[in-house]
Amino acid sequence: MLDHRLETFLTLCETCNYTAAARKLNMTQPAVSQHIRLLEDYYQVELVSAKGKKFSLTEEGKALQEYARTLNANSERILPLLHRIKNKARPLNFGATLTIGEYMVPPILHQIFREDPEIEISMYVENTHVLQRMLWEGKIDFALLEGHFDANQFEFKLISNETFIGVCSPDNKIASAVAALEGLLGQNLILREQGSGTRDILEQVLYNRNLSPKDFNRIIEIGNMNAIKQLCHQDIGITFMYREAVKKEIARGYLKEIPLQGINIVHPFSFVYLKNCPDRSQIEYWFERMIRLREA
Repeated sequence: MLDHRLETFLTLCETCNYTAAARKLNMTQPAVSQHIRLLEDYYQVELVSAKGKKFSLTEEGKALQEYARTLNANSERILPLLHRIKNKARPLNFGATLTIGEYMVPPILHQIFREDPEIEISMYVENTHVLQRMLWEGKIDFALLEGHFDANQFEFKLISNETFIGVCSPDNKIASAVAALEGLLGQNLILREQGSGTRDILEQVLYNRNLSPKDFNRIIEIGNMNAIKQLCHQDIGITFMYREAVKKEIARGYLKEIPLQGINIVHPFSFVYLKNCPDRSQIEYWFERMIRLREA
């Protein structure tokens, strides 16, 4: 259970406004201000910058925000942890981004169910940004991420390095000739929603070449991987995704990998969890077991 003054501070950091924080906490604005002053008196530092009307944190305030978020997330995990110990159970409660959740995890879960038919499993498939928030809120034990995340805020372990490729219809003329990335800009680009790991990676690759998705002929945004594959097959546009997610379609000739000149994109799949978590051994047990089952 988090100290109510720290809870007020975190809410203020989230809303960036004293009035909004007071409304969210069902408090008065002077009470919110008093909680912040009490924290500043206790830690003997300034937490909120007094310069100008715009809300901002001092460097000390930013540090306290990170510590308090970690403390709050871990405090939410203590009760279920104690119940696990009491019941001598090792339930599996985690999140995964779409590619990992649809293509990497199912065979692993199949093996886990074969070994332990009574196990309780909860898996949430969301984009990278949502899963990071769920970690902070203590709703999941760990996340399997394919996108970029702040490595300074979390503990993480490497699952594997995966190849990221361009994909198109076999009928598309670019399927049979090696092309530079700039040579694809006349195509329609089909991509995932904002916050997804695959989109983050593509945008970073384009940024490094002074490009963006807007430089393509047209952007088609689809949240479903199978729908993206089908549209590519019908030659509506091209897309970029992990080879792991499309290897069956390529093997069948349903889709073609775009032969790109001088580009080899490799990105890690990461096992991510909170720093200083009270059940670290439990979380790392699942990392080791998942790696073992994937290799098997």
